[in-house]
Order: sequence, then structure tokens, then C-alpha cells
Amino acid sequence: MVKDDPTIGLYGILGVYNYGCEAIIRGTEIILHKKWPDAHIKYASLRPEDDKQRLKGCDVEIIPRKMHRFGSMHRFNGLMAVQTGFYSKKLFQENLKWIESCDVIFSVGGDFYTIPPYIKDSKFLRHYNSIIHFGEIVKAKGKPFVIWGASIGPFESGTKTKNIYANHLSKVDLITSREPKTSLYLKEELGIYQNVQNCADPAFIIPFTENHFKDSKKTIIGINLSPMSSFYVFGENFNDTIKYQSKLITKLVKKFDAKIILIPHVVCYFDYKDDDLRYLKNIWEQLPSNISKNVTLLDKDLGFIGTKKILSECDIVLASRMHCVINALTVGTPTILISYSQKAAGMAEYVYGTDKWVISLNEMMKNPDKLFRLMKLILLEKEDLNKFIKMRMINIKKDVYNPITAIEKLLQNG
Repeated sequence: MVKDDPTIGLYGILGVYNYGCEAIIRGTEIILHKKWPDAHIKYASLRPEDDKQRLKGCDVEIIPRKMHRFGSMHRFNGLMAVQTGFYSKKLFQENLKWIESCDVIFSVGGDFYTIPPYIKDSKFLRHYNSIIHFGEIVKAKGKPFVIWGASIGPFESGTKTKNIYANHLSKVDLITSREPKTSLYLKEELGIYQNVQNCADPAFIIPFTENHFKDSKKTIIGINLSPMSSFYVFGENFNDTIKYQSKLITKLVKKFDAKIILIPHVVCYFDYKDDDLRYLKNIWEQLPSNISKNVTLLDKDLGFIGTKKILSECDIVLASRMHCVINALTVGTPTILISYSQKAAGMAEYVYGTDKWVISLNEMMKNPDKLFRLMKLILLEKEDLNKFIKMRMINIKKDVYNPITAIEKLLQNG
């Protein structure tokens, strides 16, 4: 019999300064408490005080992730794992005593089970993923382990790396796949399907009831560009990418006589490589003065829900962050996905039924005319797309609950 008040642990994300991570925690809390109103949800946080402020109104207990002391065998094991790929599965760099009180553990975060194209297998080194290691320890403690609302793969950087992931994923109790390309990859490339449940990303369920209206006669284009996507595709040197993207925005203003809003979806004060705000500010500062007056930088840290208002006022949105895409779609704004991995095409197929509204970051920079054609087309179809998206959201918001039956079974057997 499944108890009415299960304790569910959430682990993985680095902090809800990433609005997508905020959305995952908020959405997960809504989903779980609808089924189990008395459930106790623990979110293990690297930034507990900041996360408490950002998650106001969200009924989760925030517990700090505590590292073992420097010089301990646990920390030494972690260092060896990162350097060589070899490690003791019994030792972990963090204190995991909090797991004991949980009935099931969720790995939360959309991108932990992917490999950037610049990572290659080495003869001597093997890829190490701390989330895999964490999952092994959870399983060793006899706790069900769930990969929650993720995109997975591809793992084509090398056979050894691919095998490591495939072996781990086959042993996970439940994988909830948020888009069809992940499910197809798991089945056709890795032979994994029996523990896979299709669902919608938990961010889709976050409510938004306010109605907002445009205060401009001009076309309003919301643009989210991220340093993470640029790093993923082009490497660490952002200078050339920023210059080009600034020129691209200049062309957009002229071509569409548009008002543009640069919209961050991650505001990270401690790591510029993950900070959309600083990245977009650098782009904005390179705009000619006659163009910058038509471009607004959203320089407030609004969080996921606060950013919805801005996205709802746009005619269209171009976004590289997956949860910025989801955030825009939930308010009915037609959105072009700027892809740097297969998950964008998978999400587009899930929502739109086609990958027509996807352009790769690389192609956007090499062939901007394709982007302009897509934008003209989406503006022509804006009214119909808006209606389609709003109708599609009805079913998508049902899909977020697809994994509940499987979780019930895990709790019953656990």
C-alpha cells in the first residue's frame, strides 16, 4: 500500500538562479502535491539561502548539500573520479545522510544526461558524471531512483562513454522523458524502453492567470541568447559570437521595424559562462546608437514567473534556453527554438508536431536569411499559431501527470 505522505528527494540542479531550474522545482511540487497533498518534498540545494528567497510560496523543504571535508577519502575519491573516470562507488564527495529519510529520489535537471560535442573519449580517461555516481549510491541504499523530466543523449563522443551511460540508464527505476527524440534515442540507440515514461516538462504546469496587452504598435520580438549555448557550439571565446549576434540584432531591427527585448533566463552572478544577463548586456553594448534605442535589455532578475509577463507581451520569441521556450509557449507566444542539441527539435515536435520552427545556433549565424524567412512566416501565422498553442497546452498540462502511476508502483514496491 502506498502511504499518503511519501518523502520525495530532489537532487541535481545547481540552483534556481536558473529560471528553468526554478520552474522544475515549482512544477514538480505542484504535480506531487496534487497526487499526495501531504507529501514531504526535500530539495537538496547548493545555494540554500538564495534558493529559499527565489522559491517563496513553493512548498518544499530546502536542505543544504554539504561537502565532506578536504583531505577526506570521499573528496579524494571525487577528485580521482573527475581526473581519471575511476572511483569507488561507495564514496561520494557530499554527505548523503538525508537520503535515508526519503522514499524515492528524483534526479532533477534537463541536461545532466547529455554529452557536449567537444568531449571525446580518450584512451586513458573515461567520462565521469557525478549524477550517475549519485544514482549508484541511491540504488545501493535500496531507494528507487527516478530521472525526472529530462532530455537524454546523444552519447556519440565515444563507445566507452556511451556504454557508461547506457549501463546506468538501464538500471534506473524510471526515466520520465519530456520529448519524443529522447524516447526514440533511448529505444533505438540504447535499447532502453521498459523503464521509460513519456511526459511533459514540469515547467508547463506553472499557472499564469494575468492578461497583458501590448503597449506598442511595433512588432515586439523577445530574444533569449545564452553563453551556455555559445560555449556548447563554439567553445570558450565568446567575443566573435557576441559581435556577430549584435550585428544580427541590428539587421532584425531594420528588417522588421521591430522593438526587441533581450530576455535573460539565467541570472548567475558568480559564473559569467552561465549568465544570460551579462552575455546579453555585452551584445546590447555593441549595438549602434540608432539601433539600441529600439532594443531593451531586461536587466531585472524577475525569475520564471515574473518573466512570463514580458514573454506574454511579445509577438514572437526566439530562445536558446529550453525553459525560456517553455515559458513563452505557456502564455501562447509563438516561439522559434534556437538549438544547440537535439532536445530543441524534440521539444518542437512535441509541442508543434513539427521541427519547422527550429534553427540551429550554428546555422543561424552562418545563414541569417533562413532565420529571417522563419520569422516572416511565423509572424504571418501568428494568430493561428497562438490559438493552436493555447489548445495544445490543455493536453500538455495533462501529460505532466503521466508518470504518477509508475511512481505509485515504485513507492509500493520500495
